[in-house]
Amino acid sequence: MDYTYVPPPVPTLARWRHITTAFPGLSVLRMMEYELLSTLQLSGRVLDMGGGQRANYLKVLPPGATIESVNIDPKIEPTHLVQPGQPLPFPDDSFDAVICFNTLEHIYDPIAVVRELFRVVKPGGKMHVIVPFMFRIHGHPDDYTRATPSWWRETFSRAGFSALRLMPLVWGRRTTVAVVPGLYGPFPRARLHLAMLLDVLTAKLLLKGDTISGRRGESICGTSPGWFMIGAK
Repeated sequence: MDYTYVPPPVPTLARWRHITTAFPGLSVLRMMEYELLSTLQLSGRVLDMGGGQRANYLKVLPPGATIESVNIDPKIEPTHLVQPGQPLPFPDDSFDAVICFNTLEHIYDPIAVVRELFRVVKPGGKMHVIVPFMFRIHGHPDDYTRATPSWWRETFSRAGFSALRLMPLVWGRRTTVAVVPGLYGPFPRARLHLAMLLDVLTAKLLLKGDTISGRRGESICGTSPGWFMIGAK
């Protein structure tokens, strides 16, 4: 399998203005996720694993795809309601693409689910995945997994994917420190914005280029709140 690590963009003042204005009140991880999801190119028949009609990110995705969803929770209003561990109710090669956002950490055996998603996506199709890493436990109803890029690379390879691109969802070390415990205490949003702006300043002073890369960048990405991955069949 071809594996590509993609350095994330550096935090900038323009990005800070954009995501805090476009996605107010969200965690930094969700703001970075939604910033990314608004740029996805999806078309044809798309399976949303772990989603449903009430999923907040649907309004961020660009139009143009027919989305069907699978979930164990009827409150999310999925197209198909399944039980944990149950195979997906679709034949092989059914979907042009798969999306799976903030779901695999809630599944006891994510390897089996990755294999099942590989089965239902068409040859040439892609699976877009977001999972947390440096992020607090958030059971819905349970929370099982925080895996490294090496683990995901091996999992996608064993599932049969021909290629995997992985990009950290990270803003900076100070912001990650604010992300891990969650927002609490006095003036939480103000302290979050201060952390984000200090990371902008740090990036301007210490990082070269438009991406968080190099030895210092690798250290920062090691504290990533999450990963964005694209697996190709």
